[in-house]
Amino acid sequence: MRNKGSQAMFLSLCYGLKAIYKDCEVIGFANKTDDPEQYAFKLLPYDNYTRLVFKYNLNKVPLLEPLITRLAGKSRKTDKWNGKVSEMDKALREADAILDASGYTLGSGWPKGGGELLLQTIQIAKRYKKKVILMPQSFGPFDWDDDGDNEEFLKKVKKELTYATKIYAREKEGYACLKSLDLDNVELSADMVIREKLFPTADEIYASYTNDEANYPVKGSVGFIINENVFRIGDSGAVFDLYAKSLDRVVDNGENVYILCTSTADIHLVEQVLSKTKNRDKVTVITKEYASPELIDIIARFKYVVASRYHSVVFAYRSGVPVITLGWASKYIDLAEHFKQQDYVFDIRNPGVDQIIEKIDMMGKNYEQESQRILEQLEKLQETSVIQDAVNALER
Repeated sequence: MRNKGSQAMFLSLCYGLKAIYKDCEVIGFANKTDDPEQYAFKLLPYDNYTRLVFKYNLNKVPLLEPLITRLAGKSRKTDKWNGKVSEMDKALREADAILDASGYTLGSGWPKGGGELLLQTIQIAKRYKKKVILMPQSFGPFDWDDDGDNEEFLKKVKKELTYATKIYAREKEGYACLKSLDLDNVELSADMVIREKLFPTADEIYASYTNDEANYPVKGSVGFIINENVFRIGDSGAVFDLYAKSLDRVVDNGENVYILCTSTADIHLVEQVLSKTKNRDKVTVITKEYASPELIDIIARFKYVVASRYHSVVFAYRSGVPVITLGWASKYIDLAEHFKQQDYVFDIRNPGVDQIIEKIDMMGKNYEQESQRILEQLEKLQETSVIQDAVNALER
């Protein structure tokens, strides 16, 4: 599972359900997987090809699906789809319910086609006569500027979302967007990874696991987690300058400094950032691909982090680690507000380098107090379980 935020949401859901129903089987339909056999749970490919098969009911046409699957595999030089459509069909037929933890597809931050992917999940639930719940994720805004008919599309959105047993919006903006459609099955909830007390360890999610703690950062160091999207959304030159000056400042403050890559998409930017610093040799870079439980353990070793990947901020808060957040969307503010950390969130489109440097200096002095504040709020958030709430809704 390449996207570590998506992986973390699935793991929260999977192991949360197993804690409630000891003998249940949770099967993941994942868009991108690397060697699914490495995991201690089943993953099936819910990608562009299998989505087309289910969209047009090709799995119901005898002999046709295996033929086109072989042709598709030959064209793409892969055997990952062999036999998987029938496994997916069986899983859907035997499922007690479908729980979706997509993250964010329905909103004008994506083309309408992204939203259609979520709607297709609901359409599949209808076809198989299964209840479906949309677990905490982002929604909206609903103001696409693609010259299409937004009103007609939103009618379709409302029609499909009405079928869901429950929809959990992760942010206030998303909640308001859904309520504007007159939906009565919407509830506000923080991200599952911070709502749930339970989260698996790395040795629980792998069929075979070798501990790599020897290569983890020194405890009490400072971490930077880069996100390629901030260079696209903000002014790239200003963003490079911000990272370089921030890294130099933390090094000058006498800290051990690491850049942690939580996504392979960010690696190519690290050397470009470091080339603009005065202290390249004093910054350690971690590029190995780790699973989300390992990333949580790694981030827990930092005093604080400077981060812009949403779930890296979630991982930090889950461990009581303060964050100076460089974001651009309401989800960053809403997440920080849960932990009384909104003063440490900056909009990358207008970052204010001097103000951020000032906050870095402040965090270096106050990280212990901020950590305590985060842990206090985390305890309150975890007094209830959104997974248990979803299960209760299914059983009504």
